[in-house]
Formats: sequence, C-alpha cells, structure tokens
Amino acid sequence: MRSPLHKHRFSALAVSALSKVRARTWLILVAAVVGILGLVTWAGIALLSWLWGQFPTATEAGRRLANDAATQIEQVVPGLKEQIGQWVPDLAESPATSDVSGIDAGPVPRFPGLVRSYFARGEKTVEVRYAGRAAFEAVRAHYVQGFAAAGYAHEVVNGSPEAEHHRFKRDQESIDLLLFRQVEERVEIRLTVPAQ
Repeated sequence: MRSPLHKHRFSALAVSALSKVRARTWLILVAAVVGILGLVTWAGIALLSWLWGQFPTATEAGRRLANDAATQIEQVVPGLKEQIGQWVPDLAESPATSDVSGIDAGPVPRFPGLVRSYFARGEKTVEVRYAGRAAFEAVRAHYVQGFAAAGYAHEVVNGSPEAEHHRFKRDQESIDLLLFRQVEERVEIRLTVPAQ
C-alpha cells in the first residue's frame, strides 16, 4: 500500500510538469481540440441534412411499393377488393371519378374516359397514372400509335396477360409506359417521362 506522501509527490510532479508547458503549446492544443470538435459537429450536421433529404424519397418509394403490392394482389386474386368490400364496406375503394391535382405528361393525349389517379414530380422524372374502364387493346393501340406519330421508336420491355411495359425513345429522351389489366374491364396506365 502506498503512502499518502507518495500520492502527494506524484501530484506535485504532474503539476510541476504541466506548469513547464509554454502558453503557446496550450493554445495550439486548445485550437486543435476546438478544430476537431468543429469538424465532428459539421459532419453530424451534414449527415442529418442528407438523411432529411432522403426522407421524401423513402416515403415515395414506400408509397409506390404499397401501390404495386396492392396491384399485384388484385391481379393474383381478382375480385378480392369486392369480396372484402362486402364484409367491410369502408375498406372497399371506389374508383376515382375526377382527376387528382397535377398535369398530363408526354406527347400523347390521354386516352378518352380515363381519370388521372396519381401525379408525382421528382427531380428527374414525372410519373402520371390514369385509370378507368376501357378495352386494354384499344388503350395500348392509342399510345403505341400516338408515340409513333410523335416520332418515337417503340420497344416492348416485358409483357404478360396482366401487364405490359413499353418504352418509347427519341434522341436522348426515354418514356416508360406500363399498362395493367384490372377486373371488370378496367385498366391502369403508368407513364414516366423525363422532368422538364
């Protein structure tokens, strides 16, 4: 066990050593610590700012994922919405009867009778969705012929009995058109165009 005198001597030596350090050295040490704290604070603020900027993108991606999942479920189990609506009337959605806010996008006019059901403007693209009762083949022909008349080259990205993905290109511009067959002769269109 060390004596209290030994502890006192160590403290005295430490104080003596620290008192020999010049004031200039102390200023340099304090400036370095303040600089490091400033950099850490700046990095924290930059990270929080970046995360805050990602929030709307993540929210929109979640909303799209939920809409896509609901569409896929409806395609796999046709009439599910109507069956649920019989048991829980508040859950059954009625089709949109008027346009949501936004604008129509693309060089081809909207197919007659369809309603704008969704609109989103991002930094690089604008997405517009239309829905309504129409013949799938007539809607497809309307858009394919309309884009061809506007000078766009057409390619089919993928197709199935439930949905088709078409891409139209002119110069550097690329427009995606997704067509979905729904129950009761209803169709949904998703049009993604470059933001102007």
